[in-house]
Amino acid sequence: MFAANVDTHAVSPPANALAAVIHANPYPYYASLVERRAFDFDTSLGMWVAAGPEAVAAVLRHPACGVRPAGATVPAALAEGAAGDWFGSLVRMNDGTAHAAMKPWLKARLATLRADGATLARLRDASQAACSDACLAHGEAPTAWLDDFVFRQPIYALAAWLGVSPSHWAHVYDDVQMLVAAMAESAKSAPRADILKRGHNAATTLRSRATRWLDHDAGSGTWLRDTARSAARNEAMDYGVLTANIVGLFTQTHDACAGLVANSLRRLARHASHTSHTSHTSQTPPSAARDRAALPANLSAAIAAVSDVIRFDPPVHNTRRFLHAPAVIAERPLARGDAVLVVLAAAPAGASTDDTAWTFGHGAHACPGRSPASTIAAVGVQTVLDSDVALPSLANGTAYHPLGNVRIARFHIDTPES
Repeated sequence: MFAANVDTHAVSPPANALAAVIHANPYPYYASLVERRAFDFDTSLGMWVAAGPEAVAAVLRHPACGVRPAGATVPAALAEGAAGDWFGSLVRMNDGTAHAAMKPWLKARLATLRADGATLARLRDASQAACSDACLAHGEAPTAWLDDFVFRQPIYALAAWLGVSPSHWAHVYDDVQMLVAAMAESAKSAPRADILKRGHNAATTLRSRATRWLDHDAGSGTWLRDTARSAARNEAMDYGVLTANIVGLFTQTHDACAGLVANSLRRLARHASHTSHTSHTSQTPPSAARDRAALPANLSAAIAAVSDVIRFDPPVHNTRRFLHAPAVIAERPLARGDAVLVVLAAAPAGASTDDTAWTFGHGAHACPGRSPASTIAAVGVQTVLDSDVALPSLANGTAYHPLGNVRIARFHIDTPES
C-alpha cells in the first residue's frame, strides 16, 4: 500500500503511529511496524500498538477490549450536557447489551439503502449544491473551496439519500461540524468551553431535527419514513437512542467520507500529472470493469479511484480499544485499563479486491456503511471531475488535516499558516 507518486526518499519516517496519519507517505513505516513490532507497547504514546492483520483482528475480536475506557462511556468534557447524552447513546460507542440491541437493527436498515438511478440523481444534485455552497463561501479557486467541499458534500449527499429536504442540508452540515468539533475538543487536555457549548447546542438541534424527520418532515417513501415505520413495529425501540444514532450517521460520515473524497482526488491528480508512470495498476476484475463501462466516464473513474483509495490510501487509519479486564493478546499480557491503538492502515488489504477493507473496522464494531460511503464518495469525486477542475494543479500537495485517526488530504497551500 502506498501513496501514489510520493518520493519516499525525500521525507523522514513518522515518529510514531499517530504521527503517521498526516505523513506524506506512511506506508513504508506501517510495513516496518508489521514486520518488527506487530503488537508492542509504545512508550512514546503510552499505549499498546497493534499492527498487521493478525494483531488487529485479535484486538478487535477480543471480548475484553471495549470501545471506551471502563466506567467512562462518555468523555468527561462532554458529560454535563446534550452532547454527552447523545454520545452515550451511540451504538458504536457502547459494548454489551446496549450495542447488541441496536447494531443489528441499524445494520439491517442501512442495508436497505439502494444506489439506483433515482438515488444517484439525488446524490448528484446534493453534491452539486455542496459544490456551489463551497464556492460561494470560499471563492472559485479549487484550492480554496475543495477543503470545504470534501466535508460538506458527504453530509449533503447523506441527507438527500435519507430523505432530508434540500432546504435543511446546509443547516445540518453546520450543526454536524460543530458537534464533530466538540468531540475532537473533548479529547484535549484543556478543552475550550465555547467549542463544547456549541457542540451541546448542535447535539440538541440535530436530535430535534431527527425527531421531526421521523415524525413527519421526511417525505413519503424515504429511508427516514420507512425507518420510522420499522421502529414503530418494534416495541423495544427507544426513540431517543434511535435519534441519537441517526445523528451518529452524519458525524461518522463527516470525516470518513471526507477522507475518501479528498484522498481519491489527490490520487487522481497525481496520476493525471504523471500519466507516463506505470507503477499503478488498478486491480479491477473484468466483471467490474464491464459494469462500469455503461456509466458516465467521470463516475466510472470516480468509482475506480474510491475503490483504490479504500485499499491503498484509506481514510480511517486508527481506532482504539480499552481493556475492561486482564487479557493475553498475541501472547502479550495486558492489564485492565490498558489502551490499544489499533492501526487499521498497517493491516493492508492485498492486491485482491476481495481482501478485507480494514478502514471500515472488523468484528462486532465493524462499520456497516461501506457501500453507502463508497457511493457517496464516488459521486463527490464525480462532481469535482464534472466541474473541469485542472487535476494536475492539485498534484503537488502533501498536507493532511491535523487529525489523530483519519487521513484527509488538504488542498490549501502547504504552509504552516494554511
